[in-house]
Amino acid sequence: MIGRDSFIGATPNVDPELPIGALVRPYRRRWRLVLAIVAIAWGLAFVAVLVPARRYTASMVLAAVPNARTSALTGGLTAILGSAQLGGIQSTPYFIAKLLLLRSVITEVASERVNDARGGTVIERVIEKPASEIRPTQIEPAMRNILAAEVDKQTGLISVRASHTDSALVRQVTTRLVASASETFKRVSRAQAASQRSAQGERVDSARRQLRRAEERLLAFLSANRSYTSFSSAAVSRQQLEREVSDTRTVYSQARADYDAAAGRELEETPAVVVVDSIPRRLLPDPRRLPLKLVLASALGLLVASLVLWSRGEFKEHPGAPSSVNGAGDAPKRADRPAGDRIAASGT
Repeated sequence: MIGRDSFIGATPNVDPELPIGALVRPYRRRWRLVLAIVAIAWGLAFVAVLVPARRYTASMVLAAVPNARTSALTGGLTAILGSAQLGGIQSTPYFIAKLLLLRSVITEVASERVNDARGGTVIERVIEKPASEIRPTQIEPAMRNILAAEVDKQTGLISVRASHTDSALVRQVTTRLVASASETFKRVSRAQAASQRSAQGERVDSARRQLRRAEERLLAFLSANRSYTSFSSAAVSRQQLEREVSDTRTVYSQARADYDAAAGRELEETPAVVVVDSIPRRLLPDPRRLPLKLVLASALGLLVASLVLWSRGEFKEHPGAPSSVNGAGDAPKRADRPAGDRIAASGT
């Protein structure tokens, strides 16, 4: 029993929970260093927020215009294939968003002049260099840095925006980008409709010739067989010729309808998109969000201060620090007990 008591007294009872004071103590001991690091982080945040020029964002919300002529086509091959036969390029939201950021559309907008007192082209105002110092390879990346186009999956609306420190520049870039993309869509749609009209014209001519030959064969049969009995071979031949004429007439009607649809698409002026929300007359600068950035700077400063304190060994236990309550601090008290008390305790 005495050996058991001495073994229990010699083994420290360690507290599994780390006290909060042990974590806060290094920060209190080196509070000047921690405060200096946080102040430096705040200063950098102020410089990053207040020194750069305010940026302006011009945004427009667009809606794609479906091709009503394609949905009106019915019958035959067009009904089976849907828009694959005559629909061609459709003004879907994702196609318009891709079209807004095409290289040809961007470079066309970049070469236009800005309509204000400063003058100059769009790319000169974006890069802030004269045209003689701008390389062709710099135009597209510089324009893509200020442009963005997104599609809302729930509503199908297209959001296009331009962001720069020049408010007049972003307003003109956004407006001209939408107009140039619409013109590009019309040009491509008309070119495709023209090629389809040419192909459908050949199809109409072929169907017309087949119909004429079928009608001539039927006319020749009726001229040679003015009278015949029912259920004879002549009657069966007449039914076959009449069926051939009916089929070729159906093919000709379908080809003619597809030709007229392609010719109409070549001449139509339907826009690719309509503006749902236009650019406001007065553009306000983008918010600086200084409180949020100061909070993030404080968190970053505390993280850097913690790393500095850890690298200097401030979180290690110092020799002069008090020991834990239930640990080795109980050993001196137990050693001061009289020997008779320990024997009595072991006897019980």
